[in-house]
Amino acid sequence: MQTILSIQDMYFSFPTEKIFDGISFNVFEKDRLAIIGANGTGKTTLIKLILGKETPNKGNLALARNITVGYLSQEVISNINNTLYEEALLVFEDTIRLGKEVERLEKEITEHPEDIRLMEEYGKKQTAFLNKNGYDYPYLIDMMLSKFGFKKEDYSRPISSFSGGEKTKMSFVKLLLTKPDLLVLDEPTNHLDLSTIEWLEQYLLTYEGTLIFVSHDRYFINALANKIIELEDYNISTYKGNYDYYIKEKKTRYESQLKAYNVQQREIARMQRFIEYFRYKPRFVSRVHDREKKLEHLKIVNKPKGEEKSLKIHFKGEALEGKKTISFENVSIGYSQNQVLISNINGMVLGKDRLAIMGDNGTGKTTLLKCIMGSLKQIEGNITFHRPVKMGYIDQHHLDIRGEDTLVEDMMKDFPELGEKKIYNHLGKFNFHDDDFFKKLDMLSGGEKMRLLLAKIILKEYDLLLLDEPTNHLDLLTKQALVRALDEYEGTIIFVSHDRYFVDEIANKVMYFTNKSAYYHEGNYESFKSLESQLFNIDKKEEKNDKKNIIKDNKKDKPLSFNKLEEKIAKVEKRIKELKHLQFDEDVYTNRQRMKEIDEEIITLENELIILEEEYLSR
Repeated sequence: MQTILSIQDMYFSFPTEKIFDGISFNVFEKDRLAIIGANGTGKTTLIKLILGKETPNKGNLALARNITVGYLSQEVISNINNTLYEEALLVFEDTIRLGKEVERLEKEITEHPEDIRLMEEYGKKQTAFLNKNGYDYPYLIDMMLSKFGFKKEDYSRPISSFSGGEKTKMSFVKLLLTKPDLLVLDEPTNHLDLSTIEWLEQYLLTYEGTLIFVSHDRYFINALANKIIELEDYNISTYKGNYDYYIKEKKTRYESQLKAYNVQQREIARMQRFIEYFRYKPRFVSRVHDREKKLEHLKIVNKPKGEEKSLKIHFKGEALEGKKTISFENVSIGYSQNQVLISNINGMVLGKDRLAIMGDNGTGKTTLLKCIMGSLKQIEGNITFHRPVKMGYIDQHHLDIRGEDTLVEDMMKDFPELGEKKIYNHLGKFNFHDDDFFKKLDMLSGGEKMRLLLAKIILKEYDLLLLDEPTNHLDLLTKQALVRALDEYEGTIIFVSHDRYFVDEIANKVMYFTNKSAYYHEGNYESFKSLESQLFNIDKKEEKNDKKNIIKDNKKDKPLSFNKLEEKIAKVEKRIKELKHLQFDEDVYTNRQRMKEIDEEIITLENELIILEEEYLSR
């Protein structure tokens, strides 16, 4: 198997900070390597070293010869004055040029059919054109743009008219269309819709090249990685598996090293006692020297580090468990009567509920939070508070964390009663130290701003927490600390998140926004996903008479036994999964007719699954 990247005994430091102290690892062809570690351990620096944007102080870093490397950055966009479609077409510039050559040769051959040289050249160019998906690139562009949320009406818009997030998506589209041998991604799920993240996972699972990525998204790492390197204390640890494997293996290694350390410490203590006791007894001189030499040449087993210190977060507040807190009755939200985002939101939030609001970007999730807060008014319907509540809010854009004030000055303005000493101690619990205290708010990173917001919100008592993408920019360790704190919180939580692990750990209810409708589900994300196709397809079924007829026809069939019904459901689910996986096969998605056939079969099977599950649940 070809070695794509080799790093051997590599050292790297900034002028005032050591990053890597002799790290070594290899990446092989078709590896999917996840790089993890706490913020500040050097993940992005390692990416820059791989890309050649930084140079090692010592050691070797070598990429395989003649491979193409793709990296997600705004630099991928050639010209902001190009339209969206023009920019996408640039990926296939050589293919389009080759197509024009083929057309030119076809015309010349009709004029000079006896010219063998022309025929040979045409054959070579035609083959090259086909190998570059010459006839299919318009379809590939359409597919990729649509998967990243762009509509046909966006195609003629200049790149300059899109938001920063949309430009990032455009860069992603171009990057994936180029299909580099080595794809390097730094936090690829940041700012992507949930549906886009799930589609991207499936696409990357079938990606023919090698993948190196940095991520704090446990679901994403678990789905993709076949190898993980963890950065810690200027070095790395390698794990050959996904995130679940990493968790188990790390614990096993810790226990094994701790056992070896304890055994060695007992042996060292035993030898030292022997040396001290017999040091001045002539008969034992040679044996004392033997033990001293053994101690001198002993390869010391280091005491393993225990669980890393995480943030000490504790939210104050309480709610009456199970009592009505907020109800939504036929609520519609949006910008105006003509710009409704979501209609007919209905549901009840009880005391100590954890309601996750999920859906694609722009569907109204943050708008609903603002309506609950009262900073926006719903267009129709009622949002009713059944008891007085004190609300705490965390904004995903950190709008309150800006300006020329330092961290300490900002905290002193909000909490003057604490005094400077207590503020320093409090910020220290959130991993702010030394020079951090004097950073201006405008200079803080996204992760630092979120930690500052958490440091503030826990100092007050709230019955209801409204959290908008609270895990954005947090590393895995901090995210886990937040999960523990919210799990222990005695109040009610309504939160927006596209982090599936976080939602799974926290939520007991899910409100999912799609197609201007809200789906309300009792349970976490995993249970919602298991019913998602049923929920959405039932909605579509009610709109289409032909699907009603399918159900009527099926009811005439002889009922299956309970065991046979379970087998049938499993078989249909397996086939749907196989077909969805097939959609990412290059031979399939470059063949429009085959894609259409697969789409139709999936729709048919999902309708069949609805019927089977209805029958199963009714027994």
